[in-house]
Amino acid sequence: MDLLSKINIIAKTLFNTTDPNIALERSLASLGELLQVDNIWLVKNVLDEAGSQIQLEPYSEWYLNEEIGRINFDLLAGFTYEEIYDYYSIVISRGEPLFGNSSNFTFKSKKIGKYYKDMGMKSFIVVPIFYDSFHWGNLVLLDFNVERQWDSLAQAMTLISSIFGAHIRNMEFRDSINEEYVSDHGKKMATLGEMAAGIVHEINNPLFIINGFATKINNLIERDQLDKYQLMNISEMIQKNCKRVTSIISGLRMISRKTKLDELEVKSLKDIIESTIDISRERIRLADIDLKINFPDGDDFPVECHPEQLSQVLVNLFNNSYDSICENDGSKWIDLSLKDLGDRFLFSVTDSGSSIPNEIAQKIMQPFFTTKESGKGTGLGLSISKEIVSKHGGNFYLDQSCSNVKFIIELPKLEYE
Repeated sequence: MDLLSKINIIAKTLFNTTDPNIALERSLASLGELLQVDNIWLVKNVLDEAGSQIQLEPYSEWYLNEEIGRINFDLLAGFTYEEIYDYYSIVISRGEPLFGNSSNFTFKSKKIGKYYKDMGMKSFIVVPIFYDSFHWGNLVLLDFNVERQWDSLAQAMTLISSIFGAHIRNMEFRDSINEEYVSDHGKKMATLGEMAAGIVHEINNPLFIINGFATKINNLIERDQLDKYQLMNISEMIQKNCKRVTSIISGLRMISRKTKLDELEVKSLKDIIESTIDISRERIRLADIDLKINFPDGDDFPVECHPEQLSQVLVNLFNNSYDSICENDGSKWIDLSLKDLGDRFLFSVTDSGSSIPNEIAQKIMQPFFTTKESGKGTGLGLSISKEIVSKHGGNFYLDQSCSNVKFIIELPKLEYE
């Protein structure tokens, strides 16, 4: 098998293995067997604590056996590129491999050079790994048995380092997405925590009604007064309240479940809104706030979306409206409106609060900006909502022409071919 065929096998291993860490381990092992070397490192460039110098941090390692040439972590932790500045500026920073044999190579880093010569190292090659024009780190191969002529392999090693660079870029991108994913889920859980008392009321009320009707049936049976039509009426009321509890739980599941990355679903925007408002309905009622819902009959309003993310946006808006008017005197109301504009759907949340001053309106979508009292808001709700709606191809904004407080969500309409 020629060299390019073997490189192709390494690439397929990297990109076709489900677990990226296992893929990296297998590929380093394949590379070691391909080139018959004793030790391979992947080392990452990191800034020191002062942020002034680049140091090397072990990322992954393969070795033929335990006794030969393992990474010396203490030596590596104290290394900086300053020690090999000439080699770095002329060779590595230009994307070219640095290589040599112990018998004739001048080691600029005396400690590292002496350590591996004492260990019996015969030959080495350091291949820089770049992605997006960024020097991420290096691929290092060591041979403790024979001196090598790396010149003939330099081009192939650069190709291999590029393949590893692409894989590492994918790994780090996935890690950053997962961190965002976990962070977003934590924020959703915190939102539900703030609403916990209202949710308890939402579920307790229909359960109280169901329990009352169950008691009534028992009393009628004991008095032998059970009537068929009365029983049908009681059954309908129990079913109605069971559906109410089911709807509340459905709304909770929607917002609390973790988002499956890159998996969009076709959902009814109207259903998402109605399921989400069920979580807050009792809380709003207990604050004597009139909830007005203006939705057209019949239309499904289909959108391609992450329903749990849109539900998170809606909960943020409902909570903001509630918080801003719950203690106000006079008429208190929240108006929900849904319209079909042809190429998109428009959903608005308007409350009875006074319009937001222009100087605040200009900053309201900025992260960490909040008008709430200390401890009552993070200032992230609206900025996160704007980001979520934007990722769905829509627009999210404050309608400053409204005399009250009105937020608008526009989402592209799903067109069936």
